[in-house]
Amino acid sequence: MRQKNAKVLVGIGMWGGYVWMKTLAGLAIHPYKSIRRMVFSDKILLPVVLSPVMGIVMLLVLGRVGSQLFTLMGFGREITALVLGSALVGLLMWQILLAGLVVRFWRA
Repeated sequence: MRQKNAKVLVGIGMWGGYVWMKTLAGLAIHPYKSIRRMVFSDKILLPVVLSPVMGIVMLLVLGRVGSQLFTLMGFGREITALVLGSALVGLLMWQILLAGLVVRFWRA
């Protein structure tokens, strides 16, 4: 019986992961159409809009763990700062775009 429950949970997890990734791909490729569909018909998918926030949290945790594990000097430190800073700015801008689209469609 336990094995059957585990298979059901794995199936549900795989389906949820598929829906999440499909929605994220839609947000990355055509955010306007994806947000409009989520606001007007698939309201259960609205938490996917917060994915950039989750990415920012993961980025900050990764930076903190990396700072404890690695000591970088010189050029390596500058490159790491450039990559992490660019990722942070990109995720923030993407989150602002998605939040703006959600507000726009809710007010319509």
